[in-house]
Amino acid sequence: MISFSPATYGREIEAAARAGGWTLRYLSPTPAGTRPWLQRPALERDAAQRPPRYYLSAGIHGDEVAGPLAVLEMLRQPGFFAQVDAAVFPILNPEGLSRGMRGNAAGLDLNRDYRETRSSEIRGHLAALRTLGRQDAAMMLHEDYEATGAYLFELNDSPIPDLGTRIVRAIEKHVPIDRRPQIDDFIARDGIILRSDITNLLGPIENRPEWPEAIYLSIHHTQVCYTTETPMLQPLAQRIAAQVAAVRTVIEALASTP
Repeated sequence: MISFSPATYGREIEAAARAGGWTLRYLSPTPAGTRPWLQRPALERDAAQRPPRYYLSAGIHGDEVAGPLAVLEMLRQPGFFAQVDAAVFPILNPEGLSRGMRGNAAGLDLNRDYRETRSSEIRGHLAALRTLGRQDAAMMLHEDYEATGAYLFELNDSPIPDLGTRIVRAIEKHVPIDRRPQIDDFIARDGIILRSDITNLLGPIENRPEWPEAIYLSIHHTQVCYTTETPMLQPLAQRIAAQVAAVRTVIEALASTP
């Protein structure tokens, strides 16, 4: 298990945010550390059209460190988010990250808490989300502790053509792709689990009794929603690079879509 200090990570995020001209805000704090989140308008703007609005989150499961570390790496690259109006939530679960466990200090899986909300962490996150309005795309960075290859959940009603495939190709440059025809009971297509395959198995996603972040966002904030899952059995540096490549692919697609 990788040692992760939320307090140190929070300071590094703050430093990167200030250096990059981001507006720095905070969700409700936890004993393990603060929960900064960031906003910044696009630095490269076309006067003829609105910049894409892009949402990114990581660190909701405390045993998945590649996502938060990838976000920090992106923020340290000055031009990484230049083409989008971005909202970034890099560390949603400091308590879990400080302990190396999936849930929060009470053992609650925060990524099942977006419908009948019980945790202060997600109540604070929902309050911030309500200030954001509609997003052109959202991404959640996750990991799978037993997978040998990466895969992707695509909860799109109106996807950018072939974007899921492009994300998988970018990830594959760094870690293997899980190409099994079935992943976690879902039909998978070359590493992609589609919304239609989820609903065929479980029914309409909005009817689920527990909502992950992705379901909440796909219902209330966006029609383009991706959850990456990198394989924790692969080296950490490669997983970080895979997450960075996935996000870059989506941002480039948004910037090139009329």
